[in-house]
Amino acid sequence: MTTETIPTKPELLRLQKVVDKLLTNSRKLRVLEAGCGSATEIHLPQDAFFVGMDISAKQLERNAVAQEKILGDIQTYPLPGGEFDVILCFYLLEHLPQPELAMKNFLQAVKEEGIIILALPNVLSIWGLITKFTPHWFHVWVYRYIFGEKRAGTDDFGPFQTFSRLSTSPKQLEQFALNHNLSIEYLDLYENFRQTDMKAKYGLWWQLFAGTVKVLSFGQVATDNTDYILVLKKQKN
Repeated sequence: MTTETIPTKPELLRLQKVVDKLLTNSRKLRVLEAGCGSATEIHLPQDAFFVGMDISAKQLERNAVAQEKILGDIQTYPLPGGEFDVILCFYLLEHLPQPELAMKNFLQAVKEEGIIILALPNVLSIWGLITKFTPHWFHVWVYRYIFGEKRAGTDDFGPFQTFSRLSTSPKQLEQFALNHNLSIEYLDLYENFRQTDMKAKYGLWWQLFAGTVKVLSFGQVATDNTDYILVLKKQKN
């Protein structure tokens, strides 16, 4: 890798410990980051060969880590079989109309005993469902005027169009793993910092809203766990 990344968010620090334990062999790693954008979230060995893939040429240009860059759609791009020791996919699946195609592509592209690391919103949460059922222009407005990100929605910066298919829920992706010879090495559900800030700001109003949602959904919609990280390992045939 050309640039070292030091995780600072609590969920990434927890993930880093898991990844360090799983990647104990001495071979040089070949790593794919799908939807690589312009940043890499975790630290991998300095001698790893890093392949970045994104549908945005501008985002690829901004990436200072990838030694090889692929401009393409992970749902349809023919990745080579059994090529990668590690596949990273951070906050991409929710933006795909057919995320199951991406998962199948990862499945055939990862080596036996290789790992797939996924990070994405929990669609079955208050945050996830609001995102799913509100239009893209509203997301851009929120990022610009609520979160203060003035370049949001311009020059290939997010937020991007979101589909958040139900097939990306934690239970559905766990079931995909069980059906396709992937072991579940790690699952971490957590609350993103934006919702944490909103809870602190709105206090009692948020508690009333979240409590109402919990009752009406019979506990099926998460009020706290907005996001999750899932680590899968491909088993030997």
